[in-house]
Amino acid sequence: MKIQDLIESNAAIKEMLKDCPYDILRKWEMKHYEKGQIICQQDMYYNYFYIILEGYANISITAENGKKYSQSIYKKGDYFGELEIFEQKPYICSVETLTDLKVLRINRESFLEWLDKDRNFLLYITKTLCSSFYKLSKKAGEDTLYSLKYRVCNYLVYCLDRGIKRGNVIEIKIEKEQLSEQFVVTQRSINRILKHLKEKGIIEVNNKSIIVIDVAKLKEEEILSRSE
Repeated sequence: MKIQDLIESNAAIKEMLKDCPYDILRKWEMKHYEKGQIICQQDMYYNYFYIILEGYANISITAENGKKYSQSIYKKGDYFGELEIFEQKPYICSVETLTDLKVLRINRESFLEWLDKDRNFLLYITKTLCSSFYKLSKKAGEDTLYSLKYRVCNYLVYCLDRGIKRGNVIEIKIEKEQLSEQFVVTQRSINRILKHLKEKGIIEVNNKSIIVIDVAKLKEEEILSRSE
């Protein structure tokens, strides 16, 4: 598929690249990664800006003691590498594929040239970076102030829009281990919350996903657990 066709296939990617100068557009390259691959390793240097075309990636931080914290799950239209590329800093997080992944990438020199020539992209990246920092600040506050039950319910509600609808249920592609990393808690603590939601007829759980059976009850549980 040509890059022009890829741009047209997704609204977020189209908004990002719609005014990209042709001489810059020609410098993009497509890369494929298999599930479980590390695209960028924490504390290492990389010279590229990436846009996800297909699949999901886990953005995580690993402490010296080996404890892993999943900061976010990125999907089609999301980008990474922007924080480190300006001053050629080492990566704060690791980027690992959760599924087979397809990305567009461009080198640092071309990325900086693109920013200089394309006001639309400069505004887009400023707006989306502000949105990302807002969400991260909100999450940091919730991680400190609210119970694990609320945080799990809140995260599942957040994931509903990107879930797979199957009749009256929604399948969220996430493993229990990822939730443990997401909230920096033990697997036992996550299992206790999921068991509670399952017993209330809200979810079902398998090895690779969580299936939301009753969206209304999940949202109600989120609201009730906020004050616990």
